Amino acid sequence: MIKLFLETNILTFEKSKPQKPIDYLHEVLIPETIIRLISQDYNNQLSLEKAKSIMNNSADFGAYMYGD
Repeated sequence: MIKLFLETNILTFEKSKPQKPIDYLHEVLIPETIIRLISQDYNNQLSLEKAKSIMNNSADFGAYMYGD
């Protein structure tokens, strides 16, 4: 994602204000992408709120398996 958004200047400081582009990527774009992928795994029958809950509930497992 860094190459796609940052190295191509698709995501600039002007577009990510007040955050730095890398912070916006990690705090907004990546989590939003994960939520939508989880929803797609359930054939879009899952609300985005439920998908977000699944993401949050799986954070401990992910940290255990792959580190922080």
